[in-house]
Amino acid sequence: MVKNILFSLCVIFLLIGCNQQTLLGPFVPQEEVEFSKHYLTLFQSDDFEGIENKINPALKNELLRTKLEQMAAFFPKEKPKDIKIVGSHTFTTHQFRQFNLTFQYEFPNKWLLVNIVLHKKGDELLVNAINVRPLSDSLENINPFTFQNKPIANYLILALAIIIPLFILLALVLCIKTPMPKRKWLWIIFILSSFVKITVNWTTGGINIQPLSFLLLGAGFWKVGISGPVLISVAIPLGAIIFMIKRKKWLTSRVENQD
Repeated sequence: MVKNILFSLCVIFLLIGCNQQTLLGPFVPQEEVEFSKHYLTLFQSDDFEGIENKINPALKNELLRTKLEQMAAFFPKEKPKDIKIVGSHTFTTHQFRQFNLTFQYEFPNKWLLVNIVLHKKGDELLVNAINVRPLSDSLENINPFTFQNKPIANYLILALAIIIPLFILLALVLCIKTPMPKRKWLWIIFILSSFVKITVNWTTGGINIQPLSFLLLGAGFWKVGISGPVLISVAIPLGAIIFMIKRKKWLTSRVENQD
């Protein structure tokens, strides 16, 4: 059991470090990605008429041109060295589809993070939103999973994220093997659940506490977007703790009854 958990943790860290484009690839709407790339080249050439032609008419107002000019100012005139899709989400209804795409642009002396939201109804594809943000470096370099120069809280939560699931699994095995008065299945559910989730942003060291939340097996690892920071969460294994206390009493009571 312990070996299986350690193997699972290794797989998680391997996935965190593997080629993110490969992971995202099957979920990317290629037609909309190509449309977006072509559309964003219009900002480099200051083709504001072309830009406005594809914007949802409901969003057009007297401030639109000014906002577009401000965004265009972020784009260098030279050809980007690389364009990566780092975020993709599709929302579908019976009437329309919405695509939320995020690109990382690498220019010779600049990095940009560009988010574009597309609205598709029938064959018509319109732009619902655009956001351009300069980056100091690539997202891979900004959000690496590294152990260098991290706050003590990062290491503490990482250690707990390994220890707590092992403790819960130990309690689960003991629960299955321990004779109990009644409703063992409720204890199993209680043991598997942990409460009060604490999450650390591995990049920034920021900590978020959610008192009214629970976490299966007491720990979780995931990334914000395909190249975002790693988030590690732990929660208090209340069920496992209470079971271990109760188990001692049950075993003591059983021995006394046998005597």
